[in-house]
Amino acid sequence: MNPASLRLLLLRRLAPAMLALIIAGAITAYNVALQSATRAYDRALLDTALAIAGEVRNIHGRPVLTLSNQAQTVLLTDKFDLQYFTVYFHGQVVAGSERVLPLPSHPDFSRQSGHDAWSYYDGQIDGREIRLASLDTLRDGLKLTVIAAETRVKRTRVIQEILLGMVLPELLLVGATLALVWFGIRSGLAPLELLRSELADRSQADLSPIQAAVIEEMQPVVQEINGLLRRLDHSLTIQRQFVSDAAHQLRTPISALQAQVELVLRESAPDRQTQLQSILRATQRLAHLVHQMLALARAEPSRMRPQQNLALPELLTQCAETLLPEAFRIGVDLGFSADPANVRGDPFLLQEMLLNLVDNALQHTQASGVVNVSCGVDPIGRPFLAIEDNGNGVAEIEREKIFERFYQSPGQAGKGCGLGLAIVRDIARLHQAEVSVDTSPELGGARFLVRFPPGKA
Repeated sequence: MNPASLRLLLLRRLAPAMLALIIAGAITAYNVALQSATRAYDRALLDTALAIAGEVRNIHGRPVLTLSNQAQTVLLTDKFDLQYFTVYFHGQVVAGSERVLPLPSHPDFSRQSGHDAWSYYDGQIDGREIRLASLDTLRDGLKLTVIAAETRVKRTRVIQEILLGMVLPELLLVGATLALVWFGIRSGLAPLELLRSELADRSQADLSPIQAAVIEEMQPVVQEINGLLRRLDHSLTIQRQFVSDAAHQLRTPISALQAQVELVLRESAPDRQTQLQSILRATQRLAHLVHQMLALARAEPSRMRPQQNLALPELLTQCAETLLPEAFRIGVDLGFSADPANVRGDPFLLQEMLLNLVDNALQHTQASGVVNVSCGVDPIGRPFLAIEDNGNGVAEIEREKIFERFYQSPGQAGKGCGLGLAIVRDIARLHQAEVSVDTSPELGGARFLVRFPPGKA
């Protein structure tokens, strides 16, 4: 299970609190909006009822509304809501709509001032929710009940507008807070990215202490990593020194043993030469293995000497002088093609890399075979070394494995110690070069290609 991101972890913990804040804010905003709209429009309804009551006259003991139809239309005209009114006298409707019901037994709100008393309550007309204001008043000696009512459209609109006006800033604030947390964490973790970048840019052999500047909370982690690097460097240094010292110590006795076997072989009887030949081959393989181990130790970055400007054609010339006799002996046509190309590097290590590649091609090419060695600069300006043969090639599934230490392809056991190509890869990495293997387009066998960085030419 992958660990959660710090950003997501904090957002998950903040999100419920932010959601609760939004809900609480919405409820508060709704209540504030409802109360504000109710007070404002209830007062407007009461004003309508008072205006209507002011137009009622006592004519022969009966209330009569003197408000003209045109005035009623103006009074009851509203952009959003349908409005109604009714005038009651002793429970009888004397003016207005009979559909407006009188005051319920428990109104929402009641007040009294002088001879007037008023209440507010909710009701319905034709299935529509309405708000009503009931006014009990005394006009010209007559006790009247005037009810003004209207639908709730504009009240709802005002509540929505107030709610939106209060909740929207909260949503923006929550969004800004989450964004601040997201980018704040990103900024806070920037030193960690510097640490990651420094570690990613290092080679596998660079075990020097980390120098990246990090925040105080990360200092203990960096100190522990540096401690681990120091211990690892000490352990690997001892190991490399042991391999190097062992190889050095073994070279002399093995060389002496090989010389003695060759001397005895020349002076021995024919019936003993077969056994001595086997001993000589084993001794030669042992000497080769020791040489490869020493070359591997020298390929460590800590052992690398200052780099020099080198011409690749000169490396090919030295390789030809070393390996042409062996190629003639086993009957392989070893050819060289050198175009101008320059690199910076360690001459000993680059020569060792080239010798290993050519020797590998000679070992895996049948008698009367062909091996071509070339150098030059490719179209994008990278110096290269190419070694091609007409052998059986390398299967795609093995093209990465053959660069591992002590790996030998099936059916090729006994042709080497499995270190040559590992040395090639390590030396290439020391020179920021890439080594790959594919199929030779000309000879049909394997083609080993070493490409150096463009700036090395």
